[in-house]
Amino acid sequence: MDIGTLIGDSFEYAKDGLLGNPVTWILLIVLSILPVLPFIPVVLLMLPSLMTGTMPDIPTLIGMFAVAFVVALLLGTFYMGYMLKIFRGETPLPAVSGYGRMFSDGIGYLAIEIIYAIPVLIILGVTIGGALMAALSAGPDFGALLPLIGGVVIGIFIALIVGFIIGLIATIGIIRFSRTGRMGEAFNFSAITGTIGRIGWGSYILALIIGVVIIVIVQLVLGMIPYLGGILQLIVSPFVTVFFTRYITLVYESGEPPAPAPAPAVTP
Repeated sequence: MDIGTLIGDSFEYAKDGLLGNPVTWILLIVLSILPVLPFIPVVLLMLPSLMTGTMPDIPTLIGMFAVAFVVALLLGTFYMGYMLKIFRGETPLPAVSGYGRMFSDGIGYLAIEIIYAIPVLIILGVTIGGALMAALSAGPDFGALLPLIGGVVIGIFIALIVGFIIGLIATIGIIRFSRTGRMGEAFNFSAITGTIGRIGWGSYILALIIGVVIIVIVQLVLGMIPYLGGILQLIVSPFVTVFFTRYITLVYESGEPPAPAPAPAVTP
């Protein structure tokens, strides 16, 4: 696996697909904004309280935030469904179309991510939740809180390690789901580890790290531009997403077993 070649191929894929199809670029920007829209009413509800210095209606605020969060997840599935098109290996870059299929695929993608996140959520819930309960019972005794703080830090550290390992597995699992249409394939751990084994665990981890570093550098550089940084990040986000999704797809394909050779022709 030549990482430089994968980066170059992914860049060309994104460049040709987006610069040559500005409508696709614009639609992807719109899809990336959709999950933000449900939170606008929550912000509007808080504005009068912020301006007057009074407390908002907390139960109403929590309820609206919960509803907005769920709606945002659902709206985000369109973008996730589009990413699955790229994970399937569609070339050139597919058009933003078939919204029903994108939504249903995105729901599957979201469900897989939630299932994979459960171990991390349990670790965080046990450590942070347990620390909060203990802190409430300890009262204002700061000395008694120090071990709890240490426990929370250790719990977060463990959650990060577990999350990293799960992320390695989940990435391949989601691509398997995109190509088979079967959610169970996202949890076919023997096939997933087989693919990673053919790529090479070291090569796979290195490729992911390099891809993430590229994305982080691009986002940091854009974010440092005064006044226009946020707008540029929004505009460039589809290019970054397409590039990284294609890059991960090529990493996956480098671990695919070779196609069987055609049977020799039988002469009478």
